[in-house]
Amino acid sequence: MTALEEALWMCQEADKHSFIKGIVAGIDITSDKLNATLNILTGHPRIVGIRHILDLEPDKEWLAREATIKGLEVLQERGLTFDLLLRPHSMHFIPELSRKLPRLKMVVDHLAKPYIKDGLIEKWAEDMTTIAQNPNIFCKLSGMVTEADLKAWKEKDFEPYVKHVLNCFGPERCMFGSDWPVCGLAGATYSDVFNMMLRLVSKLSPGNEAAIFRDNAVRFYGLKI
Repeated sequence: MTALEEALWMCQEADKHSFIKGIVAGIDITSDKLNATLNILTGHPRIVGIRHILDLEPDKEWLAREATIKGLEVLQERGLTFDLLLRPHSMHFIPELSRKLPRLKMVVDHLAKPYIKDGLIEKWAEDMTTIAQNPNIFCKLSGMVTEADLKAWKEKDFEPYVKHVLNCFGPERCMFGSDWPVCGLAGATYSDVFNMMLRLVSKLSPGNEAAIFRDNAVRFYGLKI
């Protein structure tokens, strides 16, 4: 199944299931057929954004490539969002992307996958603070359990990372993500992740649960609910 076929299959699922409010399609934004592909996809009302899995990209400079920038410019002009599937080593590309694409709405997925198991936070925190200076960039509170000790993670392992993201983005630019079913690699269910994040957010940012668990995603992706 090609990326386009997968996205169209998800559109069919959205037609059958009203609880699917938005689809972030994984397509090649560097392709010379990008506009043609987007013309097909954006004909469906549930297509709200695009993503690219950087872990599968052999080019470590992919975010700085001219073809990537041109593709992101197309998304910016079409009013589509872009999910940033970052790792800590690729966070340094984002300030330059922000400068070149000031109107592109982007969201950092999974807190950029910090090295939680090793307790490394300083450089990640510094880069995240810089990224947060662009008001068009949001951050998903997701994907943390698989970056901790898969067999012995604890809720307190994630507190400093969640606290930092809430401090530098503000609760108005953070959104919950379950990372289900991938969270199962760490023995966590959807409910485990949801309830843990609800406790963390309640502890660190009282009164903002509705924004983080619903409203910010609706606003960022322009969902029709």
